[in-house]
Amino acid sequence: MNLIFVAAGILLLFLGRKLFWLFVAVVGFLLGMTYAPQVLSSQPQSVILTISLIAGLLGALLAALLQKLAVGLAGFAAGGYIAYYLLQFVAANLGEYQWMAILAGAIIGALLAGSMFDWALVLITSAAGATLISQGLNLSMPISVIALIGLFVFGLIAQANIKAKE
Repeated sequence: MNLIFVAAGILLLFLGRKLFWLFVAVVGFLLGMTYAPQVLSSQPQSVILTISLIAGLLGALLAALLQKLAVGLAGFAAGGYIAYYLLQFVAANLGEYQWMAILAGAIIGALLAGSMFDWALVLITSAAGATLISQGLNLSMPISVIALIGLFVFGLIAQANIKAKE
């Protein structure tokens, strides 16, 4: 079990729309943790962690200064990350075309974030939170699918209720 993924997922699941800068920071950190080891395979874990933290901090700074752009970029990154995870999750073997599915997910995430700012944040942060929790818990295949869908719906309902009370 990866407690960092679970904790970040819980925060995104419930507070993603209200703390959009946190969402952008988490996405930047996760992208660093996912791709830095592939690019910097010979570097120690401390270097990868430092790069990931810097990516997260830059994301938070970007979110604070350029809110709409940051959410669009975070939607792009989160959409790509969710698509990547789902492809691994369902063991889809697309070969050299996998990048096209990830790019499609990224574009959908960016379009959602740009066109429906509040609801896009609710959808994307609920999906990202559910994905992180499911990934962090390392559940078996059928249970993980149920947990992913259940957490996503739960996050949507929780954030919609918070939005309605504002």
